[in-house]
Amino acid sequence: MDTPDDSSTSPDSSRSRRSFLASLAAVGLTSAVAGCSFDRRNRVDPGDETPTEQPTETPTAPPTTVDEPDPYFDPGPTVAVETVATGLVSPSSMATADDGTDRRFIVDQAGQVHVHGPDGLASEPFLDLTDRLVAVGQGLPNWVAYDERGLLGLAFHPEFAQNRRLYVRYSAPADDDELDHRERLSEFTATADGTAVDRSTERILLDLPWHRPIHQAGTLEFGPDGYLYAALGDGLNPFNGQDVTNNFKGSVLRIDVDSRTDDKPYGIPADNPLVGSDGLDEHYAWGLRNPWKMAFSGDRLIVGDVGQATWEEINVVRKGANYGWPLREGFHCHDPQLGTSSDGECVTQSDRGEPLVDPVLEFPHFTEDGDAVGFAVIGGHVHTGSIDAIRDEYLFGAFTRSFTEPAGRLLVATPQSSGRWPVREVQFADREELGIQVLSLGVDGDESYVLGTTASLSEQPLTKQQGVVYRLTPA
Repeated sequence: MDTPDDSSTSPDSSRSRRSFLASLAAVGLTSAVAGCSFDRRNRVDPGDETPTEQPTETPTAPPTTVDEPDPYFDPGPTVAVETVATGLVSPSSMATADDGTDRRFIVDQAGQVHVHGPDGLASEPFLDLTDRLVAVGQGLPNWVAYDERGLLGLAFHPEFAQNRRLYVRYSAPADDDELDHRERLSEFTATADGTAVDRSTERILLDLPWHRPIHQAGTLEFGPDGYLYAALGDGLNPFNGQDVTNNFKGSVLRIDVDSRTDDKPYGIPADNPLVGSDGLDEHYAWGLRNPWKMAFSGDRLIVGDVGQATWEEINVVRKGANYGWPLREGFHCHDPQLGTSSDGECVTQSDRGEPLVDPVLEFPHFTEDGDAVGFAVIGGHVHTGSIDAIRDEYLFGAFTRSFTEPAGRLLVATPQSSGRWPVREVQFADREELGIQVLSLGVDGDESYVLGTTASLSEQPLTKQQGVVYRLTPA
């Protein structure tokens, strides 16, 4: 891709919405995660997995600095931050295993799972799938510079202490020239002592063709019902969000890894919403764009869905619910052909007659004055731990608000029984800004963690070992 020339405009003149979006369009978490839209000539029609032409918009320079935090979010609770791990590339997820050990498993998008214990990161990876992945960061089209493929999700079986089983989402090389790669959901078994994964035990549960290197999502979570929930993005074809009969894209799936249904390598829960009706039985909820991160709070599944044109959103996902993409973005109307969102009288139900469910919160990419608020919502979790300032608050993030600085944001929302959740920005006792691009959040008992990279988008972060993990502590 052509790298934007930072000298072409001044910081003030480049703070406009158009220049920022165009610049982000040139960097991967970008055309998808950062949420920019394509020219109408490049629209994707229903059932078409190949754009008629590649995006042609020429990027211009974004803000080179973030001078002052914009006033969009009210100041929220104050916490402190402790660095617990460094030297990673792109820490995309954290998981724990209910096996009585003091271990956190950190997923690095580049292909490894690392163990973090009382003495820090273990010297050897728990699992290394680098040789089974696509070459992350390489072979991308010129309109994607930040690769969203790689090692994307990890979940341990609720009975891992007994059966040593775990589940992984990753991007495998394509076996077809018409595909970019394949998205896999696989089961592995750890060694008897639980210190490593036996790679020879891989059992592939899903092996899905993927036409583009973005909008995979990837989070895996076991629910309180014992079933495995898997998030899949729309593959950059927005119409997939409303298609539950031909593919799994733009949805949250729910499967039973402890049984088999017909010739499938997994079981279908009998109460999945489309069992016995028109649609693929694995679907649990749909109408999503790129559900980058999700987590359970009790029996409530909370999902962050990355926006495209204007709005980022958080959804409380219910069985059989349709969350509106691409007919809605946040609380607003969305035109899937133009790739634009607006206010006004919106579509309220799908072609199937399902009501379109509103999110519980949203935030824009820009203020009315044109200052960047945040791109790519990062779903989080409800903090139930020992930090009084954020206890029972939903902790989540925004990936970035700058092209040339690590300018992620940490946010909290107060859950409500109905209506919108009020949002505030977390403050820090030991620093003015978080100082990273936020990639994920993690939880281990009473502890909450933030994962990200100190490399900015302009620094090609997937080529650097600047990934970090922070633990939140009381101020």
